Amino acid sequence: METDVRGKEIDRFNKKAKEEFEMHGGINLLTKYVMSETLPPIEDYENAVNIIRANYHSQISGELLIIGAYLAIQWTHSTNEILEILNLMYPYLPEKEKSIVNYLNAQQLYIRDANYLTNEAYRDELIKSIGFNVPFVNNHCKLAEILPLNEARRYYEYAMKNIGKVNSEEEIMDMTIENFINPDSFINEFILGTDISWLHFDEIKKKLDYCNRY
Repeated sequence: METDVRGKEIDRFNKKAKEEFEMHGGINLLTKYVMSETLPPIEDYENAVNIIRANYHSQISGELLIIGAYLAIQWTHSTNEILEILNLMYPYLPEKEKSIVNYLNAQQLYIRDANYLTNEAYRDELIKSIGFNVPFVNNHCKLAEILPLNEARRYYEYAMKNIGKVNSEEEIMDMTIENFINPDSFINEFILGTDISWLHFDEIKKKLDYCNRY
């Protein structure tokens, strides 16, 4: 019953966000509308990407471009022109965004190239990503997965040190819609991996423990 109530609340929020954006426009309402499309039980990631594609010529933020590129990698099979835009912007981006773009380039190979393990570009993008001095977890974990255990251990240790917050099940259940539609929160959880659930934390710890046993 509680799940049904939550689902109806999110559905109303999404419809209102769409109406407000279509009526008034603006980057803040665009962000609210896009992020509302990522909430369960809606989770229309493809539409979130389409909304960004339809608006990046007139009103967009770096955060939405990053989220759009990530969602396009995970949930669409078409050309990822949003990531292409980020790559064109790369020379002018601050270090954090550069690190993210390198990671997204690697992630696209991970998802779309069946031979990513032998693709030197995959490793190179991850190495470039971790070369920036910014808190990042997922790039270290991805690189660790393709290294021998004695080398992988070091990168899992880096990953663990870069985790900023581990959310318990209770904390996640208590989060409001506003928490989930914050683009920084989305990037921290799904892209950087610095703000994660207890399940994700346990997964990384198990991999580190495995490396320490061998």
